[in-house]
Amino acid sequence: MIDLSKFLPTEDMQADFEKFKSMSPEERVAFQEERACRMDSMSEDERKAFADSTREGLRAIKDELQDVKLALELGDVANAISLSYIAKAYFGKSKNWLYQRLNGNKVNGKPAQFTEEERKRFAEALLDLSKRINETALKFA
Repeated sequence: MIDLSKFLPTEDMQADFEKFKSMSPEERVAFQEERACRMDSMSEDERKAFADSTREGLRAIKDELQDVKLALELGDVANAISLSYIAKAYFGKSKNWLYQRLNGNKVNGKPAQFTEEERKRFAEALLDLSKRINETALKFA
């Protein structure tokens, strides 16, 4: 089973999600109405804590989607270029480090992912390589 705790950071959110998955459309409408009433009855501190947890979960979802998008966009280009070279030349890291981030492998129990800065650096590396390949191709034209 997939660990959803980073997307649903509280036990209440996880329990609500598990209930929601098995509900009919009508039950889901009732559940959402009940949840809205629960939100209205929360204290200001409880509401703030809920909003903070929701933001944390949404941030984790956004990060996960960016990593999946990156892997999909790379497609077969990953087979045509040396990811080992990119890891060493542009990051000073091993090829395993780069593969872990591209594939979302678990490192120390958590999925590895690029930071925003690393994601930008990876894009710049690809642009630099494409420029160099283009310049080399022009020499043969």
